[in-house]
Amino acid sequence: MDVFEAIRTTRAMRRLDPTVPVTDEQLWTILGAAHCAPSGGNAQWLRWVVVTDAERRARLGEIYRACWAPVRRRYDDRVPTDPEAAEKQARMLRSADHLAEHMGEAPVLIVPVTTVDEPSSVFPAVQNLMLAARALGLGTTLTTTHRHAADEVREVLGLPPDAITWALIPVGVPTGRWGEARRRPLESVVYWDTWEATR
Repeated sequence: MDVFEAIRTTRAMRRLDPTVPVTDEQLWTILGAAHCAPSGGNAQWLRWVVVTDAERRARLGEIYRACWAPVRRRYDDRVPTDPEAAEKQARMLRSADHLAEHMGEAPVLIVPVTTVDEPSSVFPAVQNLMLAARALGLGTTLTTTHRHAADEVREVLGLPPDAITWALIPVGVPTGRWGEARRRPLESVVYWDTWEATR
C-alpha cells in the first residue's frame, strides 16, 4: 500500500472483530515498523507490551471501561448547540462507548511503555505501528483513558513502579469500512510565520 494512502485512510477503528485472530507474523511486522521510528539520541527507551492473554485483556478492558465512565459524563455535560456538531459528537460517542464495552475483547492490546518521561520518542513509533497495521488491513485506535488507573494497569502487566504506559492500542480486523475521515480544509489550519497568518 502506498504510504500516502495509508496516511489518508488510517482512522480510529473502534469496532474490531473478536473472532478473527491477529497472527504473530502480523504483530512482528507492525512492531518492526514501530521499532524503526526515531527516538531522542537513538536511545530507544520504548518497550512494547503485547497482550494476547484473554484474562489480561479482559482485565484491561474492565479498567478501561471504568476509566471511560467519568470521561463520558464530561461529554454529556458539553453537548454542542450546533445540530451538526452535536450529531458528529453523538456518532463519535457511540463508537467510543462500543470500544469501552468491548476493549477487552480485541484480539490484541498493545501498550507502549517507557521508564522515562519522553513522549517525543513514543508517538512517532505509535504512528508507524498504526500505519503498518493499516497496510495489513488491521484496525487500531490510539487511546489514553486507561492512564486514569495507571497503577492498576501496571499491576496487570507486571510493570515496574516507574513505568509509564503511554497508550492502550487495540488491534484487530475492523468491522467497519476504511475511508478518509472528514477534515477541515488544510488552508484553514495552516498559518505562515505568525498566528493566523495565511497565504
